[in-house]
Amino acid sequence: MIESIAAVFSAGTYALQVFTGQPLSTDYGMTVAIANTVRERAKPADTFIDSIGIATHLRYIDTSYGRFEDVVEPRLRELGIRHIRDGGNDPKMYAKMRRLGAQGIRSTLVMDPRDNITPQNVVDQVKQALPYVAGVEGPNEWDVNAERMSYKGKSFPEGLRNYQADMFRALKSDRATANIPVLAPSMAQPENGKKVGSLAAYSELGNMHSYSGGRVPGQDFDWRWLPLTKQFSGDRPIIVTETGYHNAIHDRVTTHKAVTEQVSAKYIPRTYLEFFNRGIKRTFIYELMDQRPAPDQENNFGIIRADGTPKPAFYAVRNLIRILNDQSGSSAPGSLSYYFSGNVKDLRHTLLQKRNGDFYLVMWLNTESTDAIKTQRVTVNLLTPTKAAATFLPNRSSSATATFSAPRRVTMDVPDAPIILKVVPK
Repeated sequence: MIESIAAVFSAGTYALQVFTGQPLSTDYGMTVAIANTVRERAKPADTFIDSIGIATHLRYIDTSYGRFEDVVEPRLRELGIRHIRDGGNDPKMYAKMRRLGAQGIRSTLVMDPRDNITPQNVVDQVKQALPYVAGVEGPNEWDVNAERMSYKGKSFPEGLRNYQADMFRALKSDRATANIPVLAPSMAQPENGKKVGSLAAYSELGNMHSYSGGRVPGQDFDWRWLPLTKQFSGDRPIIVTETGYHNAIHDRVTTHKAVTEQVSAKYIPRTYLEFFNRGIKRTFIYELMDQRPAPDQENNFGIIRADGTPKPAFYAVRNLIRILNDQSGSSAPGSLSYYFSGNVKDLRHTLLQKRNGDFYLVMWLNTESTDAIKTQRVTVNLLTPTKAAATFLPNRSSSATATFSAPRRVTMDVPDAPIILKVVPK
């Protein structure tokens, strides 16, 4: 018997089919399908959720971030995110970090001599946010204005290298901060990393600012960003401390292509997934809020508008987290046997598993997006015995869009935003 379900959503019509109750044929077609079966080991859903971060500017109280109590704090809690990236030399900022930390939101701190943070006072700075510090990061993008940056009379790159080394030694010499991971400094242009040379001796994590310039997530990642970043990060695991998209569609002087709010809502969840698939330990989207109600690029990177109202990307990330969230520290040793059929061109996926054993197969099209939805008909053929399944569209809702009993295959129109197939094994 074939059960066909069609569901209509705001972004378009998605046709889903579930096949149940029929013995599997052993004809040629099934033989080929079995030969192409993938037995894939899942990654823990909790590990993916812990890889999601966002940049903030808690000390910029003359911007939208000044609305900490009525916008920033409650929206971060609603978002469900566990990690923020921020920095500065401001006791009030650290007090906000401690307040967020008590609610499960930890901070990665940027340390920079431009904020009068020196190796002599860096430990005291970090202690103000303890015990909620996930990492300490070296200076931010010194290569942008290299001739104006200086440490102990040395400019970029020697001054940056010396600062990182002195900061690292200071943090590791104090018991309170010795076990906090230290990130390498960031480069605006990864080509400049080779001027600094390897900082692996003075960092435990690499650092990357891999913006895609308004193009698909992961643009130029494999041939440019990753190999060039390794020139100064060595073989350290990498954290992307900045990446993102701005919505200043009327800014004509920017070299960073703008995208609409609807396109950001597709690209940002895909960014988290694409980078996770590539082994990035954590990805911080830049940034939480538009800083001011201005039409230029720099004031339009947020997933929340300057007036405090969420953009579509906020809800897309929130729903993705709600669907995939799991208990901290969980593991996923299981594997799922399945294969794709249909139009699989540009199809990407991530397979996750929660502690209760349920699998979550996240799929999307790796394609340039517009406000219009793009879809391709794809079938997920399940060889692992399955008790139940459900589909989710995070850009629409955190609730299931369809549920199925004991399916052997599920056919759906995969869009250019994530669609999730939950599989409950027998």
